Amino acid sequence: MKRFLSLFSALILLLGLSGVANATDINHNFVADGNQYTSPYFATAENFNGALAWTWIGSGDVVSSSVDNEFSAPGGVDGINKDLTKYVTVPKFDDRTGSYTATLGANYNYFGIWWGSVDTYNTLTFSDSQGIVASFTGPDITTLNSGIQYGNQTDPSTNLYVNFLNLPTFNSFTMTSTQYAFEADNIAVGNVSVPEPTTLLLLGFGLVGLAGLSRKLRK
Repeated sequence: MKRFLSLFSALILLLGLSGVANATDINHNFVADGNQYTSPYFATAENFNGALAWTWIGSGDVVSSSVDNEFSAPGGVDGINKDLTKYVTVPKFDDRTGSYTATLGANYNYFGIWWGSVDTYNTLTFSDSQGIVASFTGPDITTLNSGIQYGNQTDPSTNLYVNFLNLPTFNSFTMTSTQYAFEADNIAVGNVSVPEPTTLLLLGFGLVGLAGLSRKLRK
């Protein structure tokens, strides 16, 4: 009976490790390029200033500057000035709601985005060939407290770089907004391996436990 309980405990531990290892980690680390937020993990793959790097389909526009009640350039690092270059906005000018999907042409597990004026009605969805693998709304990627002013066009708490690490493998992503607007720039993708300290610690405990179990079974 004791051997069974030990083996069962070890199995539960390993299953727990698997869940931790596959959990998506979200942080707001960035590298400043002038007043722009850029990815600290991967060279920016899309900054919208030239030919688009990926195939985009749906309701979105590449714009510059800001238009009242339509779209606003992402707020910059200084918390005062905005993005002076081109960026993407969803939905496009003539629509009141919409989605814009980018097909990447390869599989990735990391995604970075300079997310402007984060709002509650902004949604970012990741998919593979089988369908949706992960989805996040504006409140999922900000620090949730009473001080957050969603939609604020310059506040650093709602204009920030968002890194998604250890995502399920994806080959496309979709920006959706049910109002004006979801704005973004300097989007990066890649395959990044960032081991979690907690995961490594649990793995060590698990290996020690399995070693002890093996000794007991040999007796």
